[in-house]
Amino acid sequence: MEDSEQVAPIALVTGAAVRVGRAILTRLAGAGYRVWLHYHRSEAAAAELAEELGARCVGTIQADLAAEPARAALAVRVLDPQGPAGGRLDLLVNSAASFERGEFTARSDDDLRRVLEVNLVAPLSLVRALAPALTAARGAVVNILDVAGLQPWRGYLDHCTAKAALLMATKALAIELAPAVRVNGVAPGTVAWPEEGDPRFAEGSEIRARIMRAIPLRRIGTPEDVAETVLFLARSAFVSGQVIAVDGGRSAAGGVAGG
Repeated sequence: MEDSEQVAPIALVTGAAVRVGRAILTRLAGAGYRVWLHYHRSEAAAAELAEELGARCVGTIQADLAAEPARAALAVRVLDPQGPAGGRLDLLVNSAASFERGEFTARSDDDLRRVLEVNLVAPLSLVRALAPALTAARGAVVNILDVAGLQPWRGYLDHCTAKAALLMATKALAIELAPAVRVNGVAPGTVAWPEEGDPRFAEGSEIRARIMRAIPLRRIGTPEDVAETVLFLARSAFVSGQVIAVDGGRSAAGGVAGG
């Protein structure tokens, strides 16, 4: 291992193969971090990104974070003193998430439990498991929330509830883990249009127009906007227990998402 690699801080980003997670991982690597790349299903995208990053990527980890054994195995690998990072961890970014939609009365308790497991239980589980390494490094946690945790969206009750709970957990963790570990959150607004051809968000659609009208900056954001805010929080040594909305001013203006 080269000297530069030995002193580089180590970050783990969950859900890092695509979209916002990918932008966060790439930005951290560009800022001098060596990064663990977690993914669930996006194996090809993860392999491509790992190859692109070269030595800046500590390794890739496949895990379904909805499953407790998978989370435990991920933590064991990251904390392994004989592993490629020597068990060190300076930054945990909980970016992996689900985004389920449905009418409240048409959904079930099992649907709610599934959403909570991925969006709330998994981030807390990883923070708990990785706390020893983060404490030793006097490191940081950044949870990727959602403006849906600040304002409710019709048709997304389970998602809104999970993200609102993670927002409160972020603030509580900042107290629980102080003074050794700082914990903050980023709440993105619209930073990318849905994939897979959702006709509701097609070019020229009314819902797109409505969202744009609700954003004071009159544009949607980008995953890179979120990544820059994550890097800011990772580096800000006297900021903890805060949540920054990256939404172009939409939450300040009282804009509510259409569902």
